[in-house]
Amino acid sequence: MGEESSERSDSWMDETVPGRRVQPEGDEAEPDVRPTSARSPAVVWLLSVAIVLVALAVCGLWTLYLTRGRFATRGPTPTAIVWTPTPVPTPTASPTPAPTEASDVMPTVSPEIAVGSYVQVVGTGGLGLNLRTGPGQDYERMDIALDGEVFVVTDGPSAAGDSQWWKLRDLENEAREWWAIANFLEPVEQP
Repeated sequence: MGEESSERSDSWMDETVPGRRVQPEGDEAEPDVRPTSARSPAVVWLLSVAIVLVALAVCGLWTLYLTRGRFATRGPTPTAIVWTPTPVPTPTASPTPAPTEASDVMPTVSPEIAVGSYVQVVGTGGLGLNLRTGPGQDYERMDIALDGEVFVVTDGPSAAGDSQWWKLRDLENEAREWWAIANFLEPVEQP
């Protein structure tokens, strides 16, 4: 009886409690016909958890994308500052004042001025003498000669209006060669 009860208990265990069966050796081994999900429930659970986590991550990122900037702190909006240089006004050209405007005494034209002689600018009252592209006040002013500057006469005289004009060249800068009114020129010895 002892042997029968142990056989019975073993077969009863095998029939009611799922577990690992020891397969008999040889050709009598029967194949395991349980479904795959029953064999590895842990793998199925892990795969399910991973899928749910990926889905939650995708939904969370999508929510962040849709609500971007809505939860930012509400503060002042920054304003761009654009620095632009302030234009500097350029001085306007002023013609050489007529001798009657500059002073009551009109300088006289010296008869000693001739081509090849040297002249000095005098009597402008600190305003300077306009040097122009041609003889006459209608020509463009190119430079101003200050009182005391010395030039060599290269051409002239040329009459324009009621004045005589001489073409002068700077002794230090040969490119500076323009016409000037004779009223503010005084002959000088060769420097």
